[in-house]
Amino acid sequence: MSGPRRSLLLAAALLTVLATAAANARAQPPITPGQGATEQLFYLVLVPAIGIGIFVMVLVAYAVLKFRVRPGHTTGPAVAKTHDRKLETAWTIIPAIILVVVGVAAFQTLVVTDTIPSNPDLTMCVFAQQWAWGFVSTNGTCPSVASAQLRFPPGDFTVKVGRSVKLIFQSIDVAHSFYIPAFDLKIDVIPGHQNVYWFTALQVGNYEIHCAEFCGLQHYSMVATLHVVPG
Repeated sequence: MSGPRRSLLLAAALLTVLATAAANARAQPPITPGQGATEQLFYLVLVPAIGIGIFVMVLVAYAVLKFRVRPGHTTGPAVAKTHDRKLETAWTIIPAIILVVVGVAAFQTLVVTDTIPSNPDLTMCVFAQQWAWGFVSTNGTCPSVASAQLRFPPGDFTVKVGRSVKLIFQSIDVAHSFYIPAFDLKIDVIPGHQNVYWFTALQVGNYEIHCAEFCGLQHYSMVATLHVVPG
């Protein structure tokens, strides 16, 4: 078997191993629809990218070993091949197809993650302040930052599993970032600007909330808990 064919088979074998590992990693059901869509996009990009990287490294290693200077092989061919129209066409069209596939998949992911429900089961105002999170249930309108600064209740909040939750974020002082690691959910909370996001928790449990933007000396203590309870 020729060297390039061996290289191709090795890259295919490694890609198969990676794909199997990715499938096992995705065996656990998603906690939110957004997390599921994001992980699908992640593995759609990761597995082929690693496979392509391995394939390229194998080809480079093959070329280095085959065409290195050694006894009896100190000069190149008399008429070196400088271009190949078919090969150049292939390495232009194939990446273009990959980009189109990834672009379509990314758009579909954004449709899931960034489409706010028009009639959510719960709307929650999330206030960020050094160094605490505050949660105020609302019918769609959040209190002003000035009034919230005086009375927002810091701590945890509870939602029912399977219920859609709309989140409206406001900062009372400096920039923060609302982060639920288990949900793959991270939204910046910027002073003077409202950001809006949503989630639907699909599994009962207690999920930690952190601040992912350094906001002062006690940034580490800016934590809360999301409690997802049976419906």
